[in-house]
Amino acid sequence: MAGAGGFLPLAAWVFTRCPLILKAYRDPPIVWKKNCLIQTTPWSPCSKTCGLGISVQVNNDNGKCEMRKDRRLCLLRLCEKSIMKNVKMQRGKMCKSKFQAKKAEKLTLSGCTSTKSFKPTYCGICTDKRCCVPNKFNMVAVNFKCKGGSNVRWKMQWITSCVCQRKCDDPGDMFAELRFL
Repeated sequence: MAGAGGFLPLAAWVFTRCPLILKAYRDPPIVWKKNCLIQTTPWSPCSKTCGLGISVQVNNDNGKCEMRKDRRLCLLRLCEKSIMKNVKMQRGKMCKSKFQAKKAEKLTLSGCTSTKSFKPTYCGICTDKRCCVPNKFNMVAVNFKCKGGSNVRWKMQWITSCVCQRKCDDPGDMFAELRFL
């Protein structure tokens, strides 16, 4: 689609020539619900690089169209160093992007224990100074039973695949996506 004089508008030229560098500039699809323009931020990086952490997202996808912070649990990898030593690398590969727990275990969060046992997939290791991060995941609900007898339910990121990448975000940096602006 050329503009006046046969030239592409600047924005179209930039997006066709530099799609990876400027992905933060791309407009999300416009969604209207009951006189409300739905706005959603990407999920922040997990607050911990190992063990159970929290990731946040801000959106207004609710009946009042109010901006609200949504939280989910995330578990990128276990903190036990011995587990990472058991991750076998394939010959000639620079990374083992994911691995699954050998046996199902219950999750623990602030003195509460999950009612079911889980066998999660974890992000692995990259031997060439890249960071291994989730690139595909689902959302699951996890019920926890606490010592006082109360129950709590959390959404949790359930990793299905990971990738080794050069961009290594600081955990907890919810503004990481804005670095190009």
